[in-house]
Amino acid sequence: MEVKSNEAKLKRIVSTFSLAVSVLLVLIKILIAYYSNSIGVFSEALNNGLDIITVAITFFAVRAATKPADQDHTYGHGKYENLSALFEIIIIAFLCFFIIYKSIFRIFLRNFSLQLNIYIFIVLGVSIVINIVRVYFIGKVAKKYNSFAFKAEFINYLSDIISSLIVISGLFFAKVGFFIADPIASIIVSIIILAFSFRLFIKVIRNLLDYIPKEITNKINNIIGSFPEIKTINKIKVHEVGDIKFINIVFSVNDNIYLSQLENIKENIKKKILCEIPNSEIVLEAKPLLAEDNIDCIVKEIILNEPGVKDLHNIFIYKVNDEFDLSIHVEMNKTISLSESDELTSKIEDLIKEKNKKIRNVYIHIEDAKSHENHESWDDITSVSEDFINKIKKSISDYVSRDTCHKFTVLERGGNYNISFHCRLDKNINIEEAHSIVSLMEKRIKNLSNKISDVSIHVEPNKS
Repeated sequence: MEVKSNEAKLKRIVSTFSLAVSVLLVLIKILIAYYSNSIGVFSEALNNGLDIITVAITFFAVRAATKPADQDHTYGHGKYENLSALFEIIIIAFLCFFIIYKSIFRIFLRNFSLQLNIYIFIVLGVSIVINIVRVYFIGKVAKKYNSFAFKAEFINYLSDIISSLIVISGLFFAKVGFFIADPIASIIVSIIILAFSFRLFIKVIRNLLDYIPKEITNKINNIIGSFPEIKTINKIKVHEVGDIKFINIVFSVNDNIYLSQLENIKENIKKKILCEIPNSEIVLEAKPLLAEDNIDCIVKEIILNEPGVKDLHNIFIYKVNDEFDLSIHVEMNKTISLSESDELTSKIEDLIKEKNKKIRNVYIHIEDAKSHENHESWDDITSVSEDFINKIKKSISDYVSRDTCHKFTVLERGGNYNISFHCRLDKNINIEEAHSIVSLMEKRIKNLSNKISDVSIHVEPNKS
């Protein structure tokens, strides 16, 4: 923020200095033009008179452009400088055509006389020195902050120096008797100014139309491509406002990358871009690139991004030869009608099959979304359920030793029971065998009573 404040302050100081110089030069050259009757000096005076207008435009444009971003100008107010430069170029062009018009009349009619003395040359020489000082400071600010308004000012005042030299040359030839040298000098000055102005006009128009040289986007592409973790570049957008380039990049990375890795990659990308393109504001958006064989993640990515879907669970994947069948439980808003849910499930099925061509069937089980806001209240009756726990141990003794069953919790609500406990199995059996035994134990326990609503068994390896 302090850097921006210093930039605004320097721009305002240079604008004020330039305005003061323009006022001084106008007053001097009007007097000389009146005394000498030189259209060359008159064009110089008129040029500096319009400088007052253009400097005032720049002054107020700079004040507007250095304001911080707000709700109406989220990228800041830098475009005011471009608009200022455009107005200035248009004014300069009208001035040039007017001078050319007047000069041509003088060349053909030759109905004028000049009053020239050494003091005119001295004053014009001094004005050139003053303009050189002004061009030096404005050029430094234009280069340092890449300001289009000050670039326009720089070209304007550089052309003033060139035009003053040509006018002095024309007056010198006029003094020795070649009077039409004065209007010829004016035409030459005007053509030079028009040539300078046209080049800047093209740049300003391109900037207002959000033209960005392809070298900028190529640099960004090369930087992003230098990171092997980035698989695809989805989008690059560059928007230039004043001297700031706003760069927005969307890219894809593998879905198995860690968040901490991703943040490091983003920071390194920003550092590299800032080295190549200074004074940029960079926004990076990373998207997961899901592998085709990562069916579980593909399903979640597609379904959970659909409006109307609240949650999903129980994703079962069945391999049939080289293809797959999917069974998915999807919770939807209660307000969705059956016809709407049918359209939604058809859409989901098509999207999943499109992502993985090996999926042949998708079965979606529709459920209404359960409310998780009000948790049901259960009573812990473990301390008075010793007989019940012993009965449970006995029922599963075919599968596990009673002594290994521990940490029992028995919850009761409205005559229904929720049972949880730990038990130990042979440490050498695999997960599939362990799961099979647990399923059989849960079934055996539920057969004890139809009031047992849920059984949760945590298995541990036997210590022996």
